[in-house]
Amino acid sequence: MIRRIRMLAGVSLALVMIAGSYAYGLTGDEALGRFKKRMHSIGTMSGVISWSDPTGMTYSGNFRYRAPGMIYVTFNTPSGKILVSNGKKLWIHDKGSNICGVQDLAGGGSGGIASLVNGYAAIVTTQGSSGYTIRLKNREKTYTDIILMLDGSFMLKKAVLKTAEGSTTTYTLSNVRVGGNIVTGIFDYQVPTNAQVVNNPLNIR
Repeated sequence: MIRRIRMLAGVSLALVMIAGSYAYGLTGDEALGRFKKRMHSIGTMSGVISWSDPTGMTYSGNFRYRAPGMIYVTFNTPSGKILVSNGKKLWIHDKGSNICGVQDLAGGGSGGIASLVNGYAAIVTTQGSSGYTIRLKNREKTYTDIILMLDGSFMLKKAVLKTAEGSTTTYTLSNVRVGGNIVTGIFDYQVPTNAQVVNNPLNIR
């Protein structure tokens, strides 16, 4: 169970995750710049997030996001799990086992996918009726290849992250609503007093 919490926490760190008109003739770097500007402009967001990790495990749930770096996910698959981050700590609570992993986020957790792509070269941009696809490369990064699929307003729909060894992590956002009142207090998770707490599971060897 602790191994599963560590795995989920590790995948989620990459997370943290969140209308306009089409602009034709953009270079890859121009499209990437517009994507980063769009994502950094979001104050609050909610919707459904789904992802798969390199082991083949799949996850999905309803999320609420508030800048900078705060997220609350109630899982549908696997059910009974909650992921919460206030940008400084990450909580993974499995209600079935009543184990809660609490991970310190060194340096904070703000930035999300828009910051993750810093330092990448946008080598290919595809524009179509459904939006944009940007392919990024940097052989010096953990994820050497990133594919971003965006809508016409440069909002993220899907991200595919690949390592040099060939492992792949995929994130998909759907039913996204930008804006709305999401109170800050929900991101300071209160661990139930009867839960078993595992501190910093990612640091356990």
